[in-house]
Amino acid sequence: MDQVFMRFEADYDVVLECIQEVYGLEGDNLRQGKDFRKTMVLPFMKMLERHCYGTRMENLHKVLWEVYQESTGGIDFLEKADIILKPYYREIQSLE
Repeated sequence: MDQVFMRFEADYDVVLECIQEVYGLEGDNLRQGKDFRKTMVLPFMKMLERHCYGTRMENLHKVLWEVYQESTGGIDFLEKADIILKPYYREIQSLE
């Protein structure tokens, strides 16, 4: 039986929303200094890195974690993150 592999690309906006949710879930661990690579944050940072040209996921996490901690609510985080990341954004081409 042949296996079919499909690559799934999440939308940029959806990835940011997921990162916001995961930061909420992993916040205590991150505040205690746990490496984000050992949390649920890692897969979403990898997805975001594919959308952001020339920026490593370590830098993305550092900036977004600061924005998350300073934000006053969900929309605030998403708006600020979008402003910061816009210069690095690139559209991912479909593999169809």
